[in-house]
Amino acid sequence: MITSVIGKIFLQAYNEKHNKAYTPKSFFLEVYYPLFFGHEKYLMTAGNSPFENPKLSWKDMILGRKPFETADRRKERLEKFLAKIGTGLPDASIAIGYPSVDTLSTTSGQVSIVLEQVDPSECYLSWIGAGLGIGIQGGLTILFNNPDILLDIAEGWEVYRSYLNTTPRMRGNQINTWNGQWLKRKYDINDGSGLLDFGDAFSTKDDLVEIQTLPWVELIAAVSCHFKDPRMMGYVYNIGQTNTTIGFIPFVLSSIRRVSELYVRYFGTEKRKPVMKLFGTAFGFSMACKEGVIGLKALEPKGLSSLMKSGKIPTYKSDNEEQKIQYETYQIWLLAMLNNEELWDRAKAFALTLQDFSLGGKMARTGRSNMVKALLESTNKKSFIDQMKNIVEEADSAIEDFENIVSSINVMPSDNVPYFLTLIRFRYAVINKNTNKE
Repeated sequence: MITSVIGKIFLQAYNEKHNKAYTPKSFFLEVYYPLFFGHEKYLMTAGNSPFENPKLSWKDMILGRKPFETADRRKERLEKFLAKIGTGLPDASIAIGYPSVDTLSTTSGQVSIVLEQVDPSECYLSWIGAGLGIGIQGGLTILFNNPDILLDIAEGWEVYRSYLNTTPRMRGNQINTWNGQWLKRKYDINDGSGLLDFGDAFSTKDDLVEIQTLPWVELIAAVSCHFKDPRMMGYVYNIGQTNTTIGFIPFVLSSIRRVSELYVRYFGTEKRKPVMKLFGTAFGFSMACKEGVIGLKALEPKGLSSLMKSGKIPTYKSDNEEQKIQYETYQIWLLAMLNNEELWDRAKAFALTLQDFSLGGKMARTGRSNMVKALLESTNKKSFIDQMKNIVEEADSAIEDFENIVSSINVMPSDNVPYFLTLIRFRYAVINKNTNKE
């Protein structure tokens, strides 16, 4: 199973980095188990494994309504777990991600396949691999196969253990959620202090302190800015009462990193982090995975698609900071999709030319403004060129500029035309707002 594969990749990298020779079993017993299950509060839920007592409520124990199990009782559970692994017959109770032996269970496997013995090390590796999953909003978990990411995630295990041991009302079993918050902060450090601030990672719910689940865009943005690899493979899934498997998804980090770089270049650095939260809101992560790849398309901001389809000229209010930031994300995503920074300046230059046209000439200003409005409301190549004919016939200057933009759009790939036309509309809205203020 994939959890065992990820566990194997990690353990090999861990041994090489720390000059160790851990086997899956020795690492589990000497490093993993003491951190994850050797305390009153666990780092990770143990499902229906021998580690768990289904009759005890974690909330009751954390709030002091019932006592935690003793160290001796936990030792008995570990011995039972080890004995069960020794049978060589893996199931969901001793191997994370494996099917249940109960054929009526929602997590059972293909019942026509005979359950065969496997190397017990595969079971230990599955626990190690499961502890490296990154939980994101939407209830899904990502397992990356990059050894460096896996090693970085594991560095945070002891930090989470420290929080659990020193925060009485903090709930456990959130290692995957923690991994996301940890990784984001580890990769976001750029001031040289080496200090990680987890203040906004926690919240209080039902009298318990818990870790907030990280939006997937914030995770991917942090990973993409840290690594220069153009692509990375991730396995997306959820393990619960009913297991969900989306499968292997390529993550195209270079295009995601480019969005952040473009925003900094055109709008500055001070708003980069809060702005990144607005990307990828057009549809959830599971829907984005249906595209077959997590890349630039998956970062589409919510609300932009309707503007592109309607051809409506945005109402730009420069004193509305929330709208201003939203429109900045729209423009940067459009520019990134066009993959041609020259079009940023060309869109602005054309918008200025249209503004000059609407304010000049012998025709009543309203007539020219209506012609510009009709042009900007075009949503495809044919409509735009048809509307441009009317403007060219009326124009007494800038004829060459109009002809050049028509030529550019005419040779532009059809898929890119709606992006460019929408970008022009935004640039025109910004320019007109600034002019009206003056």
